[in-house]
Amino acid sequence: MSTHDSLIALTDTLIQENGYQGFSYSDLAERLGIRKASIHYHFPTKTDLGIAYCEFKEAGFLVLETALLQMPAGRARLQGYMDAFLQCRDNGQMCGVHAMLSDSNLFDPSLQEAVSRLAQTDLRILTAVLTSGREAGELHFTAEPADIAIIIGSAIKGALMLNRIPPHDACNRTMQALLLMLCRA
Repeated sequence: MSTHDSLIALTDTLIQENGYQGFSYSDLAERLGIRKASIHYHFPTKTDLGIAYCEFKEAGFLVLETALLQMPAGRARLQGYMDAFLQCRDNGQMCGVHAMLSDSNLFDPSLQEAVSRLAQTDLRILTAVLTSGREAGELHFTAEPADIAIIIGSAIKGALMLNRIPPHDACNRTMQALLLMLCRA
């Protein structure tokens, strides 16, 4: 893996563990065994790194979207969306999008814009999952799909944070409850 890609991968881990403000170039250099100058070569500022991270995460969401479109509309597709967050659950991590959102008021405008695009991509994908599921007759709700997407996204990402404290089951319980609420017979 290239230094650039290693930096992005480690940034992903650190943001999901500690948030964007919770790590520095020194942390990256120490964990990768490189000099800070090497990081600055690829990302002159932390804002540049943050923007690259958002682009990386957005590309991941687009891959997820493609995979979801291969699944039957409804419960299977919603489960596929939720399953995308299981690695965060298993590692005691936050969602990278929401970790970035929590600090976004402190960012330069260019990074704020990148974070906003990332969050909107996530919501757009989830809204499409809900819309197609309702059209297929498998998901049942009366509010607008975009509004339900905000509720579901907030519930899952909030549950990931609650999952960090005992009994460490908030994420599973939340996902099960969401399926029960939306997939009633």
